[in-house]
Amino acid sequence: MNPSKSILLASTLTATFTFLSSVACDKSPTQAETARAAPASAKPHDTDAPGSAAPVDMSQGWCGGHGVPESVCTRCNASLSAQFKAAGDWCAEHGLPESQCTLCHPEVREKWAALRPRTESRPEATAAGFRLERAPRLLTAASDPLCQVDSLRVRFLDPSVVRKSGIEVEAVRRRRISAAIDAPAEVEFDATRVTRVTPRVPGLAHEVAVKIGDVVQAGDLLAVIDSPALGEAKSRYIERQQTCLLAEADHRRAQTLCRGQQRMLQAVTADATMGEIRERLEGVPVGEAKARLIRAQAELQLARIKASRQAKLLEKRVSSERDYETAQGELAAAEAAFLAIREEIAFASEREPIAAERAWQIARAALEAAARQLHILGLSAEQTQAIGSEPDAQVSRYELHSPVAGRIVELRVTSGEAVEASDVLFVVVDNSAMWLLADVYERDLLLLREGVPVLFTVDGLRGVSFEGRLAWISSQVDDRTRTARVRANLPNEDGLLRAKMFGLARLIVHDEADVLSVPSAAVQTDGCCQLVFVREDDAVFAPRKVMLGAGAHGHVEVLRGLEEGELVATTGSFLMKTEILKSNIGAGCCEVDPGR
Repeated sequence: MNPSKSILLASTLTATFTFLSSVACDKSPTQAETARAAPASAKPHDTDAPGSAAPVDMSQGWCGGHGVPESVCTRCNASLSAQFKAAGDWCAEHGLPESQCTLCHPEVREKWAALRPRTESRPEATAAGFRLERAPRLLTAASDPLCQVDSLRVRFLDPSVVRKSGIEVEAVRRRRISAAIDAPAEVEFDATRVTRVTPRVPGLAHEVAVKIGDVVQAGDLLAVIDSPALGEAKSRYIERQQTCLLAEADHRRAQTLCRGQQRMLQAVTADATMGEIRERLEGVPVGEAKARLIRAQAELQLARIKASRQAKLLEKRVSSERDYETAQGELAAAEAAFLAIREEIAFASEREPIAAERAWQIARAALEAAARQLHILGLSAEQTQAIGSEPDAQVSRYELHSPVAGRIVELRVTSGEAVEASDVLFVVVDNSAMWLLADVYERDLLLLREGVPVLFTVDGLRGVSFEGRLAWISSQVDDRTRTARVRANLPNEDGLLRAKMFGLARLIVHDEADVLSVPSAAVQTDGCCQLVFVREDDAVFAPRKVMLGAGAHGHVEVLRGLEEGELVATTGSFLMKTEILKSNIGAGCCEVDPGR
């Protein structure tokens, strides 16, 4: 242990403590003399400032609690932190600028002390010894990273002084603790179970089938609306349905003709006789292509006969060469015409079914689009299929059905009222489960986690409580109330919970949980840190910064700072804290606190 940072205490009958050495947070005489030598008013930006990333404006005063000018004190004015971080002047380990971190850079302490105005170098002495000055800071559960109180030691002259001073110790150990956080809370509908029903079509409310407060099932009729827009959509569907039927019939006819034309092309060849053609095509639907092809085949047969006769006459020298050549030319033309007609019919037999199928697909797509439009308007597949068979008076009739089961909590339409497609006419809520919204102080957020049990009571329902689980913790703290919103899910099978009920939410942090803890009397606060005094030997105690959790039954949970089995001072720890605060008078690192 460093003797320069220890406190030696003696005991009398009244357990009076006597200091034998100074503490680490005190200013040295050299620093005090340097501060007294500083000018009363400095320049707005003093070049002797130790590498500060922000301008130093001494006109804003001096922060006695943190030993720097108010214009650059990030612990008093957190909005300055961004400027230092942007300039790369930031100590992430201790949460303040590097140019002000005396833990990482002890040499900057004297440089900042040199800027301190003479009138603020030390507190004024009074008849009692000193006048204490309060630093401009808020007490929190967090520890100040610059406070070096944990580098001190409290040393008694001998172990008998500890006993005479009434100081008792107890081991840090695990205990079963039940602890809860109480917060005001309000009941709201579960947003995932609230359904706002809109008509989807404009029109005139013809009938309202339910009343506010009614319980409905999914599919129950809520209202009947006379909608011309729905009538137009249904008429469009009927028109496209008929077009689709015609296109389908054309496609079937094209396929039938295609099959007949293929059989005709096989039957009508250049050498086939008329009897064979008539026999093979009997009862086969072919269309006008049959007449064209048979006519071309007949002309080919006639040209062949003429060419054969001219050839015989030429052999007998009865006909001239010219007549023979003319007959041959006519034969070639007839053959070419026959082949051309066959190719044309073959091509048409393949093209026409494809074109008919495409037209059918287009008609089907248009019909499906009209059906989708009706589905968007709220008609089911069965209702859509029934269009065309319903009476004309029902064409513009629109029935609005409940999409979910629940209770009607809002009704915003009456018979005869004109409504628009986006108007919310009914609000249907499934209130079998409700949301509980509570506001928890930010200091308690460390203790909460999703899934902890929640107990809710309402002043108006005495003797009744509701149990649930914490489901959500907001990631944002309200800048005015310093609270964060949390949400729990509460079953409501009996329907006793109603929206806007107000009561008390008890969040069960620990339910007989085995946690590391110390007696509440062992914890002291020096104004900036939560402390316990750990016994190092029979006559030496060391202050230790701790992070605390839930407290119950005279004990408090320790989240960080202690190990199981360590001995801490309980009764009498307040006396040691008092002496530490006395040693810090004028040091400017702690604010005097009356204790716990």
